[in-house]
Amino acid sequence: MFAFYKIEKDEYDRLNCPCLFEPDGERTYAKVEFDGEWIKFAYSSNCVSPEIMEIGDDEIIIGIDLDVCIYNRAKQSVVLHLKPDCFFCEFLRIRDKLLAFTELTVYLINLKNHEIEMDFSYPDVYTTYELIGNILKIRYIEGGEAAIDLNKYLG
Repeated sequence: MFAFYKIEKDEYDRLNCPCLFEPDGERTYAKVEFDGEWIKFAYSSNCVSPEIMEIGDDEIIIGIDLDVCIYNRAKQSVVLHLKPDCFFCEFLRIRDKLLAFTELTVYLINLKNHEIEMDFSYPDVYTTYELIGNILKIRYIEGGEAAIDLNKYLG
C-alpha cells in the first residue's frame, strides 16, 4: 500500500531516503510512503499529479512529466527509469505487462524483467485508447486512430 504527499523543498532536503528523480530548477516536491518506507522525487508540473500504481508486493511505478520509473522496495532502487521525449499521460496494465502512454509514443514494459518490449510512435498527439481483446486502438487529438496487435507480446 502506498500514500502520496506533496511536500515543501525543506522537508524534501531533510528526507533521508531513496530519490527517484533528481531535482533541477523550480520543482514540485513529493514523497511516497510505500509499506512503511519513504521515497522522494521532484517534478516540474504544478497542476498535474503523478500516476502511481503498485505492480507487485515490492514495486511501484510512477509516471509524471518526462519520467516513468519502477521502484523496487526490496532492492531499494529504481529498476527502470524511462525518460520519454514527450510528456507522460497514463498507464494500462495487462497481466504482467504495462503500457505507458506518452503524448507521442506508447511503451510496452515487461513487469517481470523490466524491459521495454515495444514502442510505437504516433503521427499525432495521443488522447485516448480502447482495448478490444488484444487489439489496442489509439486515438489522436485531430481525430485519427491507429491499431496495434498486442498478441505477439501478450501470448
